[in-house]
Amino acid sequence: MDKVDIKLLAALEENARVSLKNLARDLNVKTSTIYHRLHKLRESNILERYTIVINPKEIGLTVYKLVAIRLKKMVIGKLDTMFLESFAKFLSEQYNEVLFAAVGDDEQIHCILTFRDEEHFTEIEKQIKENPYIDSSTCIDLVNILKGRKIFTFNGDLLEKEDEGEYFDDGEEDEVDEEEKNTSEVFF
Repeated sequence: MDKVDIKLLAALEENARVSLKNLARDLNVKTSTIYHRLHKLRESNILERYTIVINPKEIGLTVYKLVAIRLKKMVIGKLDTMFLESFAKFLSEQYNEVLFAAVGDDEQIHCILTFRDEEHFTEIEKQIKENPYIDSSTCIDLVNILKGRKIFTFNGDLLEKEDEGEYFDDGEEDEVDEEEKNTSEVFF
């Protein structure tokens, strides 16, 4: 990576929908250079994907929790660590509410979860605590997200079905005007 790649990544971090033409203009290079550099960044796994940032409160997810989970000791040494990692992966795959899961050096699984309301949290907390491998869990309420909204992924399953109309229209597509149809810019 060189300075152009770093500037390119910074520009995409700011706005992933910017056109190749505008990126080239802003970085003072050719459009083809931007195209090839993006391709190389994707091939080398530096750039994994282009994404959007969700504002969870605006889609009805208003409760955030930081949960630390301690599993029952198996006293098997290295297998304990493997089991911790495996269980953290299980939690993140089993529960859509889990946004982030990591194993700490305190041999606990630390998760950030999001919920519609406290009742939704209570329901999931009960399911998690009923798991026979869990020894204990502690929870901290997170009041406001100051940085890190990128960890919130859109998952329609977390929205209550009757609330969907509150956030989405009836499915009709907006009409695209003729000028938009004729643009040749490519957005990422």
